[in-house]
Amino acid sequence: MSDPPAAPVAPATRFRLPGALVDSAAGLPTLLFVLLFAGLPAALLFGDALQHFGLGPGFAALLWGPSLDAAVARRALENSAVQGGLSAALAFAWGYPAGLFLGRHDFPGRRTLLGFLLVPFLLPPLVVVLGLDALFGPTGLLGGPLGVLGRGLPAILLANVFYDASVVALFTSAAVANASPRLEEAAQTLGAGRWRVFRDVWGRASLLGGGAGALLTFLLAFLGFGAPLLLGGPSNYTIEVWIYSLAQTVYATPLAAAGLALWTVAVLALPSVAFLWLAQRTSLAGGRERGATRRLPIPWRRPVTAALGAVTAALVAFLVGVLAATGVLSFRLPDGAWGTANWSGLFAARTTQALGISTAGALVNSLFFAGTATLVVLGLVLLAAYRTTRPRRTLRAIEALAFLPVILSPVILAFALRTFWGRTLGIPPLLWILIVVSQAALALPFVLQTVRTALRSHPPELRQAARTLGASPWRAFTTVDLPLLRPALLTGALFAFALGLGEFAATNFLYIPSYTTLVVEAYLLEVLRLAGPASALGAFLIVVSGVSLVLIVRGPARVRD
Repeated sequence: MSDPPAAPVAPATRFRLPGALVDSAAGLPTLLFVLLFAGLPAALLFGDALQHFGLGPGFAALLWGPSLDAAVARRALENSAVQGGLSAALAFAWGYPAGLFLGRHDFPGRRTLLGFLLVPFLLPPLVVVLGLDALFGPTGLLGGPLGVLGRGLPAILLANVFYDASVVALFTSAAVANASPRLEEAAQTLGAGRWRVFRDVWGRASLLGGGAGALLTFLLAFLGFGAPLLLGGPSNYTIEVWIYSLAQTVYATPLAAAGLALWTVAVLALPSVAFLWLAQRTSLAGGRERGATRRLPIPWRRPVTAALGAVTAALVAFLVGVLAATGVLSFRLPDGAWGTANWSGLFAARTTQALGISTAGALVNSLFFAGTATLVVLGLVLLAAYRTTRPRRTLRAIEALAFLPVILSPVILAFALRTFWGRTLGIPPLLWILIVVSQAALALPFVLQTVRTALRSHPPELRQAARTLGASPWRAFTTVDLPLLRPALLTGALFAFALGLGEFAATNFLYIPSYTTLVVEAYLLEVLRLAGPASALGAFLIVVSGVSLVLIVRGPARVRD
């Protein structure tokens, strides 16, 4: 009796080794990008500072020494803490009630309103500064009775609240909307009242979401740059502005700036870890009960609901007021008349001569830098997304590492990039690469968050069915996951592009005249006291951000349809 024929080898086994190699290497580009363009430059910058000052009295003397520079640095650190703490408290007090209202209730225009709350996050900082000046400045619409709000600490806090109350509202709304409706229905069936349902079902999630938003507000305000630089004056400079001043001043030692940068990272280490922990513990990363979100009609007769609605309306009115003031005053001329001279002044020869580049050239630079950075981010996110679809793989570790550039802050990131990679690339011919890299690094964690949210909402059964039918991991990803990810990828790409267009701190640190962007141009116009063209450019940037918002809100829905 002859032996039975050997079983044929499955064709998939021929590709097992290459597939494993692809799987292992898929997450490496993202990790290498963060390490090479954030971790390594920052580590070497901090290493030089430690080698020079040491960890003992020399390092402490940067803040607590008897010199004038130490006193100024200590004051800047105190300003950062005060501005960060007050901004977080005000943003939570305003944004949390608005987030409860938007997360719990359904009404016509809710989706549009949530999208509108993204506008502050997409706006360049200089636009908000121009808007507040248009409202509360010496010649502003409300400059007389409320002029105290146009300068100093009140103006800085208003600018921070403009940005971050919306962030708290969005975080709170997402956490509330993703709370379990089944658990709420069960509690109500058992006789629980509204307070008990809040306490036991969705209140904890809302506080975690609002707390994450408040912590992010603290981090962003602590590292504030544009508002303290232009609205606060030297007595209100944050540690970020002082590091920028030291690093850009010819007679100052760069090592002092590097030492203060290390102090900043050390002070913010604990709040940064707390923010990442809160963001991962809440339901912000995607609904755990797909399609089960429950929102209620607005019961206006309830006093609490009416109060929450009033707070939300006040927040929207404040945002609209700042934006509208910038647009209106772009047509107001220095002599008090009205016309389009400010807009034509943007393209006048005098403006080009003062800046060393035309507005059209700055627009081309902005589009090129933001577009290239978006392509870099999309490539890295796609590879990271493929890796996370494999068994026992997640984006969580990559996402946490990707937040390193945000934790470092834009100015410190740009300082580290210029110190390390600037020597390698040769300044200025290839300096544009560092501008692209800085914009990509700062946008990467937010796009990763968007994609991780989408991945968690996808049913794994579809991918498993494709694998059962013989598809390789890569083919299952491209034929099953990638089509489902298209709306999230489009949202992330538009978001990264908008952030690149509006990025100011790092770009302002790295640019040369031939690489001026629109946001840097707005800052230079303000410094040169060309207020008319500056207000016109601010209004133009609002229009660009509005177009980006419409594409972010409507584009993914069209792709999904």
